[in-house]
Amino acid sequence: MKIEMIFRSLLNLAVVGLLGFSLSLKAHHGGAVYDLTQEVTFRGEVTQFRFVYPHVLVYFSVEGEGGETVEWSGEMTTPNRLARGVGGGGASNIVRWTTETLQPGDAIEISGEIARNGAPSMRIRRIIDANGVALLGGTTLGRVASPVATQVMSAEQVGHGSDLTGMWKWNYNASWQNYAFTEDLPAMTAWARERFDDSRPTFGPRGVAVGETNDPAYQCLPPGVPRIYAHPAPFEIIQTPNRVMLSYEYQGWVRQVYTDGREHRQGRPPSWMGESIGYWDDDVLVIDTRNFNDKTWVDRRGLPHSDQLRVIERIQRTGENELAIDITVEDPIAYPEPWTVRRVFETVDWRLEESVCLDDESFTEFEDAVINFEDDQARN
Repeated sequence: MKIEMIFRSLLNLAVVGLLGFSLSLKAHHGGAVYDLTQEVTFRGEVTQFRFVYPHVLVYFSVEGEGGETVEWSGEMTTPNRLARGVGGGGASNIVRWTTETLQPGDAIEISGEIARNGAPSMRIRRIIDANGVALLGGTTLGRVASPVATQVMSAEQVGHGSDLTGMWKWNYNASWQNYAFTEDLPAMTAWARERFDDSRPTFGPRGVAVGETNDPAYQCLPPGVPRIYAHPAPFEIIQTPNRVMLSYEYQGWVRQVYTDGREHRQGRPPSWMGESIGYWDDDVLVIDTRNFNDKTWVDRRGLPHSDQLRVIERIQRTGENELAIDITVEDPIAYPEPWTVRRVFETVDWRLEESVCLDDESFTEFEDAVINFEDDQARN
């Protein structure tokens, strides 16, 4: 009876919270916003499941005492941990999560800590499905998470290709190459044209001041592929028999390109840099990158893309000290046909240095501080 009274009180509190708070849940909450002194359990129905970075979100409806429907939102740990069969606090699960683990309409029992401010949101600790399987928060019937099957070939099977190792820097011969891959705009769909027109880049003919841009890179978000090659910063190729690593000075990004015969995974959350799988075509390293989100730009002048983007890179030495990358962009939502460009790089005897990003607001504050300092110096 006591549990039922608590349950009803929480639902009433949730209804009140609906009047004053948005149903949307921010992608990353700190633990301080939740009441950690007690854990509550609801039974409801999934309305939306977002297997996204940085935290996985579940929205579910619960029937209130008077028959009204209360919509709740909950956050879990990262999609990477859930995909590995690891939950919050190091708990193991028998389920390796994917984008298909929960579907709208699924009946679930969900436990966790609710928001202190009365909003209908919670930090999820445990989820049990309609079959009694613990999707999160422990094992069921003594079972453990199944291993992930990965087809791995030997070095003899996959081959080594050519030696691409080294430090590489841009080799531009036109000013537009500092911000774009083609001088002229590629043909775009109406969907892409609308988004391009709404972009406010800091480079190119439509360039605006830093304080006015909506370039995701100026919010210190990942640049994506192929845009990372549009920035004038070097990168290093590190090569092993079954993997190639591309380490970029720009924001310190590293891409892991497996060349051991494995395929792209299914059910992964959309990502900023995509998932890259490689193979050798004689002396050419072919990198196939998929599973992007739609939040980055293709270049620095605002070319958009959708989550259907696929990027093919063909990397080869074209001279003792020269590297060429042929980049093909495929996106049926944004571009009526694929388009390909070539970027050329040359070897340099450099080191990769620290590259720290300042978002547009911080950068503007920094600029103001420099200007004020210079003004003070001039007056003195």
